[in-house]
Amino acid sequence: MKSELVSIVIPVYNGEEYLAQAIECALSQTYSKKEVIVIDDASTDSTPHIARAYPVIYHRNPQNMERSYSRNRGVELSKGEFIFFLDHDDLWEKDYIESSVEFLREYPIVYSFPRKFINSQGELIRVSRKKLPEDSLVLLFSGLMGYPSATAFRRSAFLGYGQDYIMREDWEILLRSYLNGLSLKVLDNNKVFIREHAKRTSKDRKFLNATYKVYQDYKNRAPEAYLPYFLFHVGETALRFGDLKKGWSLIAQAFLKKPSILKDKRRLWSVIKRGFRFWRA
Repeated sequence: MKSELVSIVIPVYNGEEYLAQAIECALSQTYSKKEVIVIDDASTDSTPHIARAYPVIYHRNPQNMERSYSRNRGVELSKGEFIFFLDHDDLWEKDYIESSVEFLREYPIVYSFPRKFINSQGELIRVSRKKLPEDSLVLLFSGLMGYPSATAFRRSAFLGYGQDYIMREDWEILLRSYLNGLSLKVLDNNKVFIREHAKRTSKDRKFLNATYKVYQDYKNRAPEAYLPYFLFHVGETALRFGDLKKGWSLIAQAFLKKPSILKDKRRLWSVIKRGFRFWRA
């Protein structure tokens, strides 16, 4: 079978601590026909020096443009039939790309559900045991898909990351892709390492604001069968950030549409823990 060129896009801003590991991870992939593109978002540390030490295509943004722009710029500079994204602080198993490409020949988008989480030193700190639903769209509308390092696109299926959704741009592009008729294949192959560290953005309040932006733009577009999961996720996120009024309202809407949604023990415990916030009493 023909071996298609794969493009690996690594966006980075002040990533001197982890960038070399990410580049080496990309270059060492067992899939041989590949190019690695590093998009430096006007870093002020040693990121340029590190990137230029490797056989990669290096591009530096003229000013800080944020990660959606960097990923999209990387695709513009790429030539591959298949596009893979690797955040500068994440890692893959050596055969991650090789195991994904066969599915990209059939599906326009492939998502490898991340289960391994590592710390700043690259040590494994936890492995997700979450049971995935048979219907991958439940996963999508529950906000449990999005990590760019776990997402690969056929070039023709890449719609571009939205600058208006930063911190949830990774979830939004998958929602938009599905609603534009593109199918998604979810793999449970345990080949992606997500690094948890203090600079990770999911704890920033901008994450909540971006979630609300997705909610406003997609609440009337979500299919009725998946709307309860969508409402629950946004409500759960609101509770996590302390917006209890909004959170409880959305959780109630989700429950009224699908009472069985709280039969899931994880969801129930999340609502109790975050909704009553008893640990802060």
